[in-house]
Amino acid sequence: MKKQILILVALFAMAAFGVNATAQTPENKGAVVKTVDANVAGTDVLSAIAKNYEGKVVVIDFWATWCGPCRQAMKLIDEIKPELQKKGVVFVYLTGETSPLEKWEGMIATIEGDHYRITNKQWGALCSSLGLRGIPSYMILNKDGSTAYDNFKTGGYPGSEVLQNQAEVALTK
Repeated sequence: MKKQILILVALFAMAAFGVNATAQTPENKGAVVKTVDANVAGTDVLSAIAKNYEGKVVVIDFWATWCGPCRQAMKLIDEIKPELQKKGVVFVYLTGETSPLEKWEGMIATIEGDHYRITNKQWGALCSSLGLRGIPSYMILNKDGSTAYDNFKTGGYPGSEVLQNQAEVALTK
């Protein structure tokens, strides 16, 4: 327990100073917390995140802890995640401060992937710049960081088949 508290304290201290921190404990089964400096403009958040995954296909899930359809979709995406991860696809989960910190920390422990929680200001600017109409919404990045797919205009879970097919296509580029 002391070790977990020390890890959390270190993460919060690093996040406060804008360090891109990661932590993984046996309890969180592959959930990795990452940060984006709060001084990064909302419109630049995606490029800041994409830099961490150069050469990888990335599925980005825009979600919130209070969003029932988001949580339901995560269960569905778990069915295709292992196969895509074996092929090198990375799963990133992005939320804002409307997801209370303690609830977010508790929920992500069971969601394998990289997790970012950005400021409300960043979230608002990012969603506005992308034309994101609602959550859940998804984006797939090609290995070069360009957009392979998104459903920002419609929102909602597009279906496992759509996400898997779009990720598979991105893997070939």
